[in-house]
Amino acid sequence: MAPPSVRRRRSGGRDGLMMVVVIAVTLVLLGGAAAAYFLTRPQPVDAASLCPRAGPVAIHAVLIDRSDPISPLQATRVRQVLDAAVLDAAPGTRFALYVADSDGRAALAPLVALCNPGRDANPLYQNPRLIRERFDRDFKARLDAAIGSLLVPSTRESSPIMESLKAVCVDAFGSAPPGLSLRLTIVSDFLQHSPIVSHYRERDYEAILRSPRLQALKADCRGADVDMIYLLRPTRAGQPGAQTRAHQSFWDRYLQTLNARPRRMEPI
Repeated sequence: MAPPSVRRRRSGGRDGLMMVVVIAVTLVLLGGAAAAYFLTRPQPVDAASLCPRAGPVAIHAVLIDRSDPISPLQATRVRQVLDAAVLDAAPGTRFALYVADSDGRAALAPLVALCNPGRDANPLYQNPRLIRERFDRDFKARLDAAIGSLLVPSTRESSPIMESLKAVCVDAFGSAPPGLSLRLTIVSDFLQHSPIVSHYRERDYEAILRSPRLQALKADCRGADVDMIYLLRPTRAGQPGAQTRAHQSFWDRYLQTLNARPRRMEPI
């Protein structure tokens, strides 16, 4: 048996080692907690736009064509699609809502542009009720009101969809940093009608795509993904409608010439 003095030295050595281990583990845990806080803490946002001061994490532009009335059923479906997009968007995504009425000469400004501030809160350092209220009142309600104002029946003499599309790509995506996720949703009957191109006057879509007139309407959409809500219009008996498969194909091909990526088209 070892003398008492030796046993005390061994016991003291084990106690010291355990103390070192405890201190090391504590420091690791504190370091991990600090890293988690700095990685997950909310970033400073602009009070007016709700966007991160460092810039949005993604951009979703919505272009609504009001040249012809939108039926109640179509309006309901448009709301469903846009509501899903808003609720699925990552916090920091900028939503910009545009009306198709630009003549291509003036910049098209959004009716409203807001960033999703997020709905989820970390209860350790955030107030979940306030976070939810900010999402519902300052973001969702304002966006819903703007969308609702554009779904009210309206009629206009012209439908400059191509001109408006050019303006949206310049205004919404022109200054976006490389690599940012860009998305565009277009709500329209897609019956272009302006002095440059009119689908009511001409139905030879191959000729339109080859026409030098389109150069005035071109813009770089920066590779944005495009969803199209294709509003179907009733046709008169005995008269062929303009909304054909060839017409839908034209828009797929035209968007590709703008460096956009058509993702889906939903006729309603």
